[in-house]
Amino acid sequence: MQYKTLDSLFETHSKIQMIGSVGSGKSHLLREFAQTHLNVALSSTEIQRRIQRALTPFWQGRFISLRDDDAPRVRDLLLKPKFFLQTDRYVEDEPFAATNPDKLEEALQMAGLPDTVLRVKLLSLSNGELRRILLARLWMESPDYILLDDPFGGLDPEYRKRLAQAILKMTEADVKLAVSLQRPEELLPKIPAFVYENGEFHEYDGELPAEIAQESKSKPEPTHYEIQELRKPEISGETLFDLNHVHIEYGSTQVIKDLSWQVKKGEHWVVMGQNGAGKSTLLALLSADHPQMYSNDITLFGKKPGHGLNIWEHKAQIGFFSPELATQYREKLSIEEVLCTGFTTGLGLFSPPSWEEKAKAKKWLQELGFPNAERPFQTLSATERRLILIARAAIRPPKVLILDEPTQGMENEFRSRLFDLLQFLSQATTLIMVTHYHEEWPPCMTNVLYMPKFSL
Repeated sequence: MQYKTLDSLFETHSKIQMIGSVGSGKSHLLREFAQTHLNVALSSTEIQRRIQRALTPFWQGRFISLRDDDAPRVRDLLLKPKFFLQTDRYVEDEPFAATNPDKLEEALQMAGLPDTVLRVKLLSLSNGELRRILLARLWMESPDYILLDDPFGGLDPEYRKRLAQAILKMTEADVKLAVSLQRPEELLPKIPAFVYENGEFHEYDGELPAEIAQESKSKPEPTHYEIQELRKPEISGETLFDLNHVHIEYGSTQVIKDLSWQVKKGEHWVVMGQNGAGKSTLLALLSADHPQMYSNDITLFGKKPGHGLNIWEHKAQIGFFSPELATQYREKLSIEEVLCTGFTTGLGLFSPPSWEEKAKAKKWLQELGFPNAERPFQTLSATERRLILIARAAIRPPKVLILDEPTQGMENEFRSRLFDLLQFLSQATTLIMVTHYHEEWPPCMTNVLYMPKFSL
């Protein structure tokens, strides 16, 4: 059976989940529904982006703000809808919908959160923790409709399972629910599933799981740092990064504990660990973007912070991509111009690119499946934007390319394009890649670093 609109689908199904190809319009569909209907609660990367924008003054000094008593906490997000308007330190100019404080206990139970989470500072939350807190907030808004767009993106297996359990609890309530997913393997049990393509819903013809899916290739979470060799590197050159007994903590929270790790030219590393295990902190150290690097024994490209390391020269040798960059990139440029910004250290295009740079950008776009180089970047789907920004980080090419969850929200076709690109780049560039999916990396990767989570 076919359905033309989400309204017609909700007439016969109070709870639905949907999948669809890149560019099918799932995210746009949910946003449009939220804008044209009353009492709708939408959770998406846009909501997380609003929080990140609101926290910008704190995020700029995030490693200090974790000790700052003024830093916003979970209770503020859940109980103060106009919290982001209360002080000049915040840049958010539109309050969230009002919440019902009487539903706080019920919302925390539904999301599987202890009441102690209310005291936690937002800046210290992992991606998975923030997702569940936002789910609790949606519940406290007492909506008629709850729309979840890519709820599992960027989550480790344990947090995917916890969030799936929270979503299934929602199905027991008298509320209409729509969940948009990126991968068929993310489909949930018991919820009617549909495929959204060409502006229409078709019933999913596959078989739904009998219970919440378990990742078949997952391994037990480590209790200490573990290194797995996948294959021998083709070359073994100079030591690029050297970390000796590194400790990173925020107050009483231990994020990295006694880590000793080397990265050599010719090696290509996968970094894995639970949400909150310190993976992003590790990448900040490698990028010379963490103040505690000065109090640790760290050598970056042969130089130590505070003893000969020029931060801007260091950053010029690194290409970097993160999901935050993908959600916050606001430059109004063509995709060719976005790639050309990769030849500089800035995000914008401050001078016209050379003929050689434009020619290389066009060639890369053709190889990546983007024949129209003049296409505006903002018209791309979320997955397409990620692929373009990853290519931007790699086009110089850098000495080291650091990718924080590059496959988040990517369908198989785009993951294949990305892995082909990384396989090509691995001949001249050292790769460091964070992922939550076991064995979801290109064949060029040589080692895996498993990071434990010390603080719960």
